[in-house]
Amino acid sequence: MPAHLYYPDDSDHQGHHRSASHSFKGRIRRASLSLMKGFAQRRDRRSSEPAVDGYLIQPSTSSSTWNRLRSATSFRHSRILSRQPSLDPVYAQLESSYVPDLPIPGNGNAPPIIPSNTGAAAKAAAAMQNEYLALSERQRQDGWSYIEGVHNDGESGIGISLTPSESNVDMVSEMDCSIPRIDFVSHLPPELVVQILSCLDAAQLSAVGRVSRRWNQTVSDQHIWREAFLREKTRTYATGHNAQPGTGCGIPPVRQGSDWRMIYKARHELEQQWTTKKQPQATYLNGHLDSIYCLQFDENKIITGSRDKTIRIWDMHLLQCRLIIGPPEVVNQTQILFDPNGKPLHYASSEDNDRACPSVPVTVSFPIHHKASILCLQYDDEILVTGSSDSSCIVYNVRSGYRPVRRLEHHTAAVLDLAFDRKHIVTCSKDITICVWDRATGALVKQLTGHTGPVNAVQLRDNTIVSCSGDFRVKLWNLDSGKVVREFMGHTKGLACSQFSEDGRYIASAGSDKVIRIWDANTGECIREIQAHESLVRSLHIDSISGRLVSGSYDTDIKVFDMETGEQVADFPRRHASWVLSAKSDYRRIVSTGQDPKILILDFGADVADIQCLESSRKRESVYDAGFI
Repeated sequence: MPAHLYYPDDSDHQGHHRSASHSFKGRIRRASLSLMKGFAQRRDRRSSEPAVDGYLIQPSTSSSTWNRLRSATSFRHSRILSRQPSLDPVYAQLESSYVPDLPIPGNGNAPPIIPSNTGAAAKAAAAMQNEYLALSERQRQDGWSYIEGVHNDGESGIGISLTPSESNVDMVSEMDCSIPRIDFVSHLPPELVVQILSCLDAAQLSAVGRVSRRWNQTVSDQHIWREAFLREKTRTYATGHNAQPGTGCGIPPVRQGSDWRMIYKARHELEQQWTTKKQPQATYLNGHLDSIYCLQFDENKIITGSRDKTIRIWDMHLLQCRLIIGPPEVVNQTQILFDPNGKPLHYASSEDNDRACPSVPVTVSFPIHHKASILCLQYDDEILVTGSSDSSCIVYNVRSGYRPVRRLEHHTAAVLDLAFDRKHIVTCSKDITICVWDRATGALVKQLTGHTGPVNAVQLRDNTIVSCSGDFRVKLWNLDSGKVVREFMGHTKGLACSQFSEDGRYIASAGSDKVIRIWDANTGECIREIQAHESLVRSLHIDSISGRLVSGSYDTDIKVFDMETGEQVADFPRRHASWVLSAKSDYRRIVSTGQDPKILILDFGADVADIQCLESSRKRESVYDAGFI
């Protein structure tokens, strides 16, 4: 009989049974240990052992992963099974790829995979597993069930998608539907609803208006659109404050009965016209007999000064010349008004030279007048000031029909540019000096010297003057002390023009080197350099509201740049037959003049519906009531 089946004799049957049973169990245990020892040896010879029939045999050694887990945690299991549940193949797959020191949570209620280092790591792994199990239990109690799909990693829970169980669907549906069904427009007082909706922009208001008929009616409230317009469309680039309604900058006055939704739409479409490649409507005003050196305009009028020694005032809406001011020997000549065929010389024309809006302006000559070319001018609601090649300036009273008030004389050469505010008039000259005058009396306050070449341009902001000269330099002056505060060096040739932003932060300058430079007025740093034109840059204009910079050049081009980025926004080449001498802009138009005796109006709002609603509707100038017309 084989040794493993031999039983010794025993007179006690019960004792014999216990001994046989004990012997049989012992033999089975020894066989099991032998088998496990064999598996352990095979495991030592291989890097990993595959699962057998869905199970993985683990050796019962003191250094096993499970024993370390038992010693490091408070699990109450009293014995370790040598055969794990069917989840063990997952561990087998991870053992070859998991990184030591990083605990991997177990699947479901199974224990985590413990890093092979210290008990601290095992505790951390157990804590992670306990936290994961607690979360799972909370989600189960809340009515959520697991959907394991292709994005589920099967162990850590990452990628597991949660969906409400069937018992909780009704509750979730009710929650989802309750929020959008709260109609605050119906429940809140109308005044509060209007205040809330006033915080939205145009696109949001349009979307809100599609919610329901009630919401659409509420959104049509003029207060909502007025607040949206004033909040969004009055922001400025460099003025130090928001644009004020009714000041001629495309912000109409706030008055009862205005359709602010229409106003908003018109302004938005106008702004888009500036940024698209669509060309604005071009109109030429004809009537001057020689080069037009200077201009200024607003919503109602354009005032120009020319080499023909006259100042002409044009109606912006009718595109007609209304008044000519000049010396007697000029304005009394009949050929200033009619051509040899008897047709009026003042008319508007398109780029195709089609004549329109003919006019016969009033001509007037005063005892105080210029005897040479009008080189520069500026006006406001009260006065018009002109500078001439005759070395003098004349101050006119706008409200009395542009009658001259006084002449300013001190310069010894042509007055090339001028500027004024409520207190002072500043002029610059070919005699390389700058003069400061008292606006109210015309008295000379002081003369500034420091440039070594003709001072071609000057501007005034509070008590600060900026000037540029043929000596390549831009200078910043303190008006009170008469001293140079700062010089801006960088141009390589003589300068023809400079501009001050309205808030005094930026200065733009340009000239014979064909480059526009933008300076920080506070630091003197050149913050932007724009390779602008192919010839001398004769004119610059900063629109401090929009941040657009308009330039005109001897290359006959007019260009528009973004002050913030320096990028070119628009280009209008060859619109003049010769040099561009002056170019200015507002929210709607660019108006320019040149060596050819024509005024060019580029109107970006010509095709915008209801564009007139953006105008300030200021009263017509007193020239129409002064008896001249």
